[in-house]
Amino acid sequence: MKTTMKISSMLLMCMFLTANVVAQQTGQQQQMQQMQQQQQVQQMVQKMNQLQERTHMLSQEMNRNMQQTQNEQLRYQYQNMYRFSEQLGLTIGNLKNAAERCNMMLQDRQMTQDRAMQQDMEQLRQRLNDMTGQAEEAVKAMDRIRDRLHEKDNLKQNQN
Repeated sequence: MKTTMKISSMLLMCMFLTANVVAQQTGQQQQMQQMQQQQQVQQMVQKMNQLQERTHMLSQEMNRNMQQTQNEQLRYQYQNMYRFSEQLGLTIGNLKNAAERCNMMLQDRQMTQDRAMQQDMEQLRQRLNDMTGQAEEAVKAMDRIRDRLHEKDNLKQNQN
């Protein structure tokens, strides 16, 4: 009987220790995942800062070109590009603000304790990442359009 009690006590203690170790590992994994998500959001914010700077520079360039060109049609096209780059810059700014809010939510332990909430937060982070990629593609397209307008403007000037 004493042996059975000792064995039962040892088994219960082993089960308790095992459960405790598993819980610690799960908690550490969740913390690591949260830290990775936060780091990814911070990288997104940095990329958006770069995109905002690029759109700002594009806006300034389009505004200068708009004022310098003699061709009315090109002036109108530069003006449209100027306005578009301004709007895209504002959109990227709003997206950056949303990413910063997402990062704050990821840091809130109460919001990330629930498994379903964690999954939704990860989906939200992924959606923001996708939008950042799309904004980057839009800026690249604007760069290509700018280059074409410059070529057009140079041809017009050479013809005159």
